[in-house]
Amino acid sequence: MNPKVKLGAVAVLAAVAMAASSVASATTAAAAPPASTKAALAAPDLSVSNIQAHLQQFQSIANSNGGNRSSGSAGYTASLNYVKNKLEAVGYTTQTQSFSYNGRTHYNLIANWPSGPASPTFMLGSHLDSVTAGPGINDNGSGSATLLELALTIANLKPNLNKHLRLAWWGAEELGLVGSRYYVQNGGASGVDTYLNFDMTASPNPGYFVYDDVPAIQKVFNDYYASKNIPTEIETEGDGRSDHTAFKNAGVKVGGVFTGAETRKTSAQAAKWGGQANVAFDRCYHSSCDTISNINVTALDVNADAIANAVWKLGVTDAPSNDYSLSVNPSSATVQAGSSTTATLSTQLVSGSSQSVSLSASGAPAGTTVSFSPSTVSVPGSSTVTIATSASTPAGTYNITLNGSAASGTKSATFRLTVGGQPPTDDYSISVNPSSLSVQPGASATSTVSTQTTSGNAQSVSLSASGAPSGTTVSFSPATVTSGGSSTVTVATSASTPAGTYTITVNASGTVTRTATITLTVNGGQGGTEWAAWKPYAVGDVVTYSGSSYRCIQAHTAYPGWEPPNVPALWQRL
Repeated sequence: MNPKVKLGAVAVLAAVAMAASSVASATTAAAAPPASTKAALAAPDLSVSNIQAHLQQFQSIANSNGGNRSSGSAGYTASLNYVKNKLEAVGYTTQTQSFSYNGRTHYNLIANWPSGPASPTFMLGSHLDSVTAGPGINDNGSGSATLLELALTIANLKPNLNKHLRLAWWGAEELGLVGSRYYVQNGGASGVDTYLNFDMTASPNPGYFVYDDVPAIQKVFNDYYASKNIPTEIETEGDGRSDHTAFKNAGVKVGGVFTGAETRKTSAQAAKWGGQANVAFDRCYHSSCDTISNINVTALDVNADAIANAVWKLGVTDAPSNDYSLSVNPSSATVQAGSSTTATLSTQLVSGSSQSVSLSASGAPAGTTVSFSPSTVSVPGSSTVTIATSASTPAGTYNITLNGSAASGTKSATFRLTVGGQPPTDDYSISVNPSSLSVQPGASATSTVSTQTTSGNAQSVSLSASGAPSGTTVSFSPATVTSGGSSTVTVATSASTPAGTYTITVNASGTVTRTATITLTVNGGQGGTEWAAWKPYAVGDVVTYSGSSYRCIQAHTAYPGWEPPNVPALWQRL
């Protein structure tokens, strides 16, 4: 079929879907229940337009990277970074897990939502890679983009979860389920109660297939499709061919949905679902034509909402999760060695119901005991903390951590104890960040000198430097700070500064003298160290890549895909 005709058909489907959505929204608004009803359990209608926008990004990434997003390639790395940046921007904690296969390094992206219970874990996953033959927009941009939009919606709505939520975008699925298998074999399935998998959710000649591995999970999906008058069938074509396999083999409950791959749709299925009989569910399966025009928007929309509904049914509760806070008053005291002091440790109810909290302490100095009366409290409640020193307790200031442990997690508060009773000597510390600078002759670089008051009162500190190589000046702005403040130090070389590595000493003069050092590397000619992924670079650093030299013009940590020729905003070619 002519691609333009095919794209036009998809556009028509999108318009129909959007119109239906508008009518549904208007109807819902007209009959909206009062705010007192349990709306918390209503699953969201995921924006199919947003999902399409993610798919367009995947298509653009493939277009810029040889036409594919295969695992281990620049296209895959760019896809991973796109998803990772979106997740981190709304509060997810992410981990890029690397593994080796066939002599290449591949990556899984794991994301955890920080709110909700610590266990058990409810996990959702989609493979992010394509085959080398094409961009993989249906296989499996569709599942990956839907999972991303679901994650962003959860971050926006912040539902009350009854399980810990974890999401995964797998690498090397197309090479034999390698990424998900590596994750499970290295302890990833520990604590995971349920795993849902989404692989190809928008095939152009779609069927509606539901995994039948766990009847209770299958029923959640089937009930949703039934509510939309969409019949389903048991998923058999992809059994053992996608990332749920490793979890299923590890004893985890699994489920998911699928719209079909290379298998041909039967006449009975065409009568049931529409589309073309005796034609593959996805004629572009593992082919170069698996592009943005290979997406059935209606199936994409229906399956996205079915997935959101399953997550809400299985992982969201209308009851707020139990949570509490911990505070201590007073939060500091000064005692003579051999004496004691008391404070009140209080728990407050943040959400949900009361729970029992066990109290403990850590970080007390030698010869000191910390006791609680009582040692277990119910939220809200309080305990008297007694901190008793002995004659052998060394003089000094200590941060004692007061801990509360409950079913919903551990909280802590800090009590600052000064032993000795004498006014502390005025003192301060100094540090430099970054402590290593790299420049070409004639260039300059900057760092930050920070001071901290470590005892007594803040004081005036004068800054100077020594040890700079010939032709180099070191200046401070400002040259005098009050301890607790910072100054920008500029190291400026000249064209005559000889190449080499030098130690510049930053001198701070107050009631006492403190020093910190800067390692300055003046590069000879146009050379530099070889660029490496995951390494932090400072402004002025010079690296080599593919025989060319580049100077860092913006501090950053290098991610795969950010090679100097690819990111002119970060690197200047010399």
